Amino acid sequence: MAPHTLPPSLTELLEVTGIALTIADGDQPGCPLIFVNKGFEQLTGYTREEVLGRACRLLQTGDADPEANHRLQRAIDERTPLTLTLENRRKDGTGFDSELMLAPLYSQEGHCYLVSMQRDINEKPRSRTRWQIQSRLLEQLSAQAPGVLFQYRQWPNGEGKFLYISNRLADYCGIDRDALQKDAETLLARIAPEDRLQLRNALTCSATSLRLWQRVFRYHHPTRGLRWLECAAMPTRLTNGGTLWHGYLTDVTARKLATERMALAETVFDSTHDGILVTDADKCIIDVNPAFTQLTGYSAEEALGRTPHLLSSGKHNAQFYTSLFTTVHQHGYWTGDIWNVRKDGSQLIESVTISAIYDAQGAITHYIAVFRDITQKHLKQARLERRATYDPLTSLFNRDHFGGALENLLSGLSYTGIGIAVLFIDLDDFKPINDTYGHAAGDEALVIIAQRLKQQTRSTDLVARLGGDEFVIALAGMRSAEKAEKVAFKILDDLISPIHLRNEHSITLSASVGVAYTQDSQFAANALIAAADSAMYEAKGQGKNRVAMSQRHPSDGADLYTRLQSALEQEELALFYQPILSLADERIVSFEALVRWYHPEQGLLAPHHFIDIVNHSSLERAYSTWLVHQAARTAQRFQACDMEVTVSINVTRDQVESGQLAEDMAQARKRHALASPFLNVEVVETAQFHDLDLAYNQLQHARQLGAQIALDDFGSGVSSLTYASQLPIDIVKIDQAVIRHLVERPQQRRFVSGIIDMAHAMQRIVLAEGVETPEQLEVLRQLGCDMAQGFLIGHPLPSDELEAHYLAGTSQLLYPLALQAQ
Repeated sequence: MAPHTLPPSLTELLEVTGIALTIADGDQPGCPLIFVNKGFEQLTGYTREEVLGRACRLLQTGDADPEANHRLQRAIDERTPLTLTLENRRKDGTGFDSELMLAPLYSQEGHCYLVSMQRDINEKPRSRTRWQIQSRLLEQLSAQAPGVLFQYRQWPNGEGKFLYISNRLADYCGIDRDALQKDAETLLARIAPEDRLQLRNALTCSATSLRLWQRVFRYHHPTRGLRWLECAAMPTRLTNGGTLWHGYLTDVTARKLATERMALAETVFDSTHDGILVTDADKCIIDVNPAFTQLTGYSAEEALGRTPHLLSSGKHNAQFYTSLFTTVHQHGYWTGDIWNVRKDGSQLIESVTISAIYDAQGAITHYIAVFRDITQKHLKQARLERRATYDPLTSLFNRDHFGGALENLLSGLSYTGIGIAVLFIDLDDFKPINDTYGHAAGDEALVIIAQRLKQQTRSTDLVARLGGDEFVIALAGMRSAEKAEKVAFKILDDLISPIHLRNEHSITLSASVGVAYTQDSQFAANALIAAADSAMYEAKGQGKNRVAMSQRHPSDGADLYTRLQSALEQEELALFYQPILSLADERIVSFEALVRWYHPEQGLLAPHHFIDIVNHSSLERAYSTWLVHQAARTAQRFQACDMEVTVSINVTRDQVESGQLAEDMAQARKRHALASPFLNVEVVETAQFHDLDLAYNQLQHARQLGAQIALDDFGSGVSSLTYASQLPIDIVKIDQAVIRHLVERPQQRRFVSGIIDMAHAMQRIVLAEGVETPEQLEVLRQLGCDMAQGFLIGHPLPSDELEAHYLAGTSQLLYPLALQAQ
């Protein structure tokens, strides 16, 4: 039954002449009247239209008995039965004493109505016929009510009797009402003993205080088992000293069980060790449990109203989540592992079950995610797998894995026709290091040697530690033995540079290197390793610290290495800055730092003349530190001028994987007092990381220190999609070769459009480099590109010209710098 709507059958039933009946909406403020019958109109002089919607107490006079008014208001507020005499006033102003009987009535939906019957007690006694009509009416009303109406009388000696009980008693209590009216103990005996005592005590208190008697108690139904009943009754003092209660009894078992289930669910929700996340249909978080806070670091206040994306690590792409929710919609749930991050940025790997909650019409109303932390379990498994592949001290490949990987390389020679070289490296006189400084220092030196070997090799090469101080390298794609020999000399040159230990000691090692080369795919891996091993012993026999091979050619890289080392020390390297334009607001938002060498004899040299030597030698560490601090110093100048402008730098695989980048950024951030973000870190698309998980964590650390991560030269290699989806990339930088024919070739436009759409779907920003014409820029705008870089925007400038042009305030700028938000 909806509020303000009565069934026609009930309306007809209540239209009894001579009996004033009203129904008020108990759930609305003021309890407005929603029905009055003709008897009410006759008694009060008001028409139905005049009173509907008005407060149910409209007849009361202002000088009525305060106690009576208080009792009536309490009965209305507490939804309890009441019999009371009140002084009321008719429409014409005449007063009358009204006997009021009030009782609550609940619909099946739980809506409360207040039903009242009243009469003028000053009228002449009613005829027997009228009282018979009222009695029948009371029975009919009782049949409509969802509970049991009763009158219970207690004499001063404590004996009690039910004067009236409605017919619903048999359904609620399983007792014949005639039997109960003869003996009240028939019902009381079925009440749980502990509840029966409390009920009797409450009845005694009610008789003494004349206050509402209300209890919830357990009742043993003859056929339906244990039930929960609620009783509410209002007492009236009788002239003989006894008490009469007008009351209402209802079955609240369903409500009680629902409350208990809700309490149990809340207890489980709050006490489970699994994290629980509840969202609405739009995936906005509406509830989390304490375990969620413990596992993620986010409090409920920080999480509510946001989406689960606040935990995203960026490791999963948009397609992953699209597929996930497609499964949820098809099957009702999805189970799997998700890589997230905690509030502090640390890794959180979760085993998750995401379920959909549906309403009666089959529409999704909520999503519930239950997850547990499997980070340590996953890392333990990864460590076990890593032990089967890597040397535990140096993280290089172990002997077994190297042999199998070398076999694979050799088998590929039949297709490529390009040779493979194996370098067998043995450190000369390594034992004295352990004897002099201890095994811990020896292990530290081996780790540093391993790092140098990785830095000197490509991602396609294999580097392994065979044990002790023996290392082996397989160089793939070697077109000649002479080329392999050059690489060997370069590696040896790096190995002999001083090693600085944590105990402040500095040591210098030498090595003997044997090189074996083949283009024969039938050559066995063990035979090739043995040949290199034999050549290594030949090098030792020649005096150590040598490279031994059947033919040797001097390396021309040594002089360039020495010259570059001097260039770093003499500050001959410098950064030039090229502007990057935001197409949304036509402002410069970043500058890419491009390294140049002011060579004393050859003039200004571009990176391709020297950068490979830097990135594949021991110079890389010093260069990385110099690069980050130079870029940070320029970023600080922009921030000091309230400009929201970052500086982009190009980094190598080894800078990332070794942790050098994060270490340099932390120092630069502190030294220059920089706010985030201040750097864009560009990872070259064609670089191959040894360990994607390691690279992911290191780049994520750089993000926390104030970097945005850009994938450079996108579209120029085959690893683009892998990097864009598995690394924490913020910016996708389209290679200039892709942009070159953008205007005149429709196919190229479609290709670029696809890159932009894909990057946006993965929530990445798109930057096009190599923009040289207004037509190219306009096409990029139309395709939705976010940023552009190229000679059309601006040429690279050295730092002094950069500051004079953009920060001095004297130049007419084609594009202004982006300002910090106020």
